[in-house]
Amino acid sequence: MSIHIPAYREPPEMLKATFDAVAALDYPDFEVLVILNNTPEEEYWRPVESHCARLGERFKFIFLPKVAGFKAGAMNAALPFMAKDAEIIAVIDADYVVHRDWLKDLVPHFADPKVGFIQAPQDHRDGGESLLKRMMKWEYDGFFDIGMVQRNEDNAIVAHGTMLLIRRAAFEQVGGWATDTIVEDSELGLRLLEAGYSAHYTNTRYGWGILPDTYKAFKTQRHRWAYGAVQIFRKHRLHMLPGMKTLSQDQKFHYLTGWFYWMSEAVGMVMAVLSLACVPVVLFVGLALPPVLTVPLVAAFIINVLHNFLLYHARVKAGVRDTVGAAIATMSLQLTIARAVYDGFITDNLPFRRTEKGGGAGKRNSTSAARAETVFGLLLLFSAGIIRIRNAHEELNLDLFSLTLLIQAIPFLAATVMRGIEKSQNFLLFRQPQGAVSVASGAAEGVALRG
Repeated sequence: MSIHIPAYREPPEMLKATFDAVAALDYPDFEVLVILNNTPEEEYWRPVESHCARLGERFKFIFLPKVAGFKAGAMNAALPFMAKDAEIIAVIDADYVVHRDWLKDLVPHFADPKVGFIQAPQDHRDGGESLLKRMMKWEYDGFFDIGMVQRNEDNAIVAHGTMLLIRRAAFEQVGGWATDTIVEDSELGLRLLEAGYSAHYTNTRYGWGILPDTYKAFKTQRHRWAYGAVQIFRKHRLHMLPGMKTLSQDQKFHYLTGWFYWMSEAVGMVMAVLSLACVPVVLFVGLALPPVLTVPLVAAFIINVLHNFLLYHARVKAGVRDTVGAAIATMSLQLTIARAVYDGFITDNLPFRRTEKGGGAGKRNSTSAARAETVFGLLLLFSAGIIRIRNAHEELNLDLFSLTLLIQAIPFLAATVMRGIEKSQNFLLFRQPQGAVSVASGAAEGVALRG
């Protein structure tokens, strides 16, 4: 086993907690490559180097002060340092503490030579720190307890980086990490499936990370994921054609519907803009949109809300409060995802933007985190009210249009709610640095949750 932990300007105390958990793994033979890249500041790398030395020779500190290709480039540059007899590559993010049984439980599944990779879910150990983080945590959980479980039935899971195990021979066969996307993990997973390998997913939690520091960081991370999804779509779209045999029909279905989810958020944004453009026409010209244009949107919204509530209750085991919180967090990302999709189709080389975690300084720079969404949401809400007030003759078409505008305002105002919750939190909590005691306590909490 060769465990790879890439890190870029991460808090040293957070990394130490990660290393200590890895050192305690119940597995007989493994090495750890600590890949510190593009981090020349001594206050970041010196404590990490010292801690690796204390943990012993199986921890290899690889310092790459300047390397191209972002995270993928750094991991590629570290490959020559990997033990020649390592058969499995494990990847975890810098903020993850792992359960001691992680490798012992999952590595035996590689006895099947067809297995290319095994994925365990992301989870988080600081969801109780604030209401904002609680909402983020439940929003993440929906993907890992619903989407990934369903994909696993058809050998179509998404590799998402942390808590990932990869067969080295398969990894080398398909060419390793690609540097032409900013979601190198998901892109690698799709290449492995196209090469004929199978994948396994377990929704048992074996590792716990740290949630984004701020709502702005939450949005930054989702922009990267959505932008990367468009990059993957552009790179692999030919594999989705009916005549292509590299993927099964079920695999194509899951990947296409996954990409359509991202793109539907962009469509929703376009529809909101078009609705606003129609408001003056309705008010001053007197033309009303026919129900055929408004009823489907209203019906889709109602069905989607009911569907998600039922799924969260059945699969994620979330209560009403947490389901509502997760829904608000999800909807608040519509404009972010729409921008990412737009960027993905017109720009090829956006940089990898690190998600601020563990007390990053960037958390204090989020004053405009929801400004655009608030403006859009208020415009839609105001327009809905004006249309309703001006509907003196109680015309059904106008009422439906007013309701449509109100529904379209909800995702934008959800971002306003997220920002408002963040601002209402005790600001002292966000200004305190992540110390050794608090990180270690969080690690212990994660292991307790697994137990």
